[in-house]
Amino acid sequence: MESYRNASKHIVMLAFLFGTHAIPLLNFVRQLSDACPHTMFSFLSTQQSNNSTFPKNLDKIKSFNVWDGLPEGYTFRGNPHEPVDYFLKAVPRNFIKAIDVVVFETGKPIDFFIIDAFYAFGADIADELNIPWVALWTASPRALFVHVDSNIIRHHVGIN
Repeated sequence: MESYRNASKHIVMLAFLFGTHAIPLLNFVRQLSDACPHTMFSFLSTQQSNNSTFPKNLDKIKSFNVWDGLPEGYTFRGNPHEPVDYFLKAVPRNFIKAIDVVVFETGKPIDFFIIDAFYAFGADIADELNIPWVALWTASPRALFVHVDSNIIRHHVGIN
């Protein structure tokens, strides 16, 4: 972690924890960290997501846990939407608190945000902190194609 502490720039990644969002985002940040040797990267997701996707041997990337929104003592009851609902009710407050922890623990202000495109609130946080940001879409090109050409698709399947 020595190179993490001595970095001149600080980039923070806000990662969506459900589905396959975190893994491609982490891979992207890993590639950036290799290309930017004097930059520290902080990766924000829930503890469960960080534990399952984050290797322990990364020198310039540190994971930080964001509260998952689950009530204390929560027991999963079989409804897969329930944890998602709790998490979405916790945003953006949980990320704002985690960002404060990141700045405090690293002692470095944030220079740039990379935000999972799923998090519209990330732009508001970046604007409030007056730092540049970019949204990153990790889904396949086909998903983007469907969004761009939805009118053509709707026409061909008969949806007005």
